[in-house]
Amino acid sequence: MLLPLSTPKLSIGCPILDDCLGGGIPCNSITELTGESDYGRTQLCLQLTVGDIEAFIAIDHTRLPVKLIVIDSIAALFRSQYQTTPTDLKRRSEMFFNISGTLKGLANKFGLVVVVTTQVVDFIGPHDGVNGVRLGNLESLDISGRWVSPALGLAWAHCINSRVFLARHKPSIGVNIRNAPSTTICSQTHRTFHLVFAPHLADASAEFVIRKEGPFIGTFLTLNLRINPSDCLLEVAYFASVGVLAIPI
Repeated sequence: MLLPLSTPKLSIGCPILDDCLGGGIPCNSITELTGESDYGRTQLCLQLTVGDIEAFIAIDHTRLPVKLIVIDSIAALFRSQYQTTPTDLKRRSEMFFNISGTLKGLANKFGLVVVVTTQVVDFIGPHDGVNGVRLGNLESLDISGRWVSPALGLAWAHCINSRVFLARHKPSIGVNIRNAPSTTICSQTHRTFHLVFAPHLADASAEFVIRKEGPFIGTFLTLNLRINPSDCLLEVAYFASVGVLAIPI
């Protein structure tokens, strides 16, 4: 599917993540957010749903036009209903196409943004296949890295237009930029926003962390701090905030 240059887009609320998506999540199509639990899928969905809440409050209408559909998560509908027999797999695939066809029809008719979320499962087989997506700490793939695949398989991959994969890395020691150059140190879990495929964009990635103020997007620099009294060198990730998603957590 090719999108015209004039296709409206819904901003995530962060310019860097919007840039990964070519300006935001496009209307008239289905975008999937996939990843393991606690990877930020629901936080991003909440951000989309509350992004224009201030504008809506100021509008004196009893009913507002629907412009966003969020299903969190669509994979939950198929966890136990179908078995792995050929007949059930065929029925499940037919259900996928019926659901996606309905969602795409609504999106095209009303100019909607459709966002769905799915979990991932361990991928067993050749790691260079179309389903394999690498997940793990980029600094220790040889130890804890593993291969995963979106839970609904290849049939569902043909039903969506764009896929975003969310990864999470181990907590790192960081310095809060608001307190720099003080020695205040905190622990932050890094997450990565990967655009896996889209009909109109190349692959793109951005790192972010989720704090009590919301997800922050930034650049990580390596610093060496001398910690007393042991007088040893400690490698610290210095987080420079360049954007924020206003998601209360």
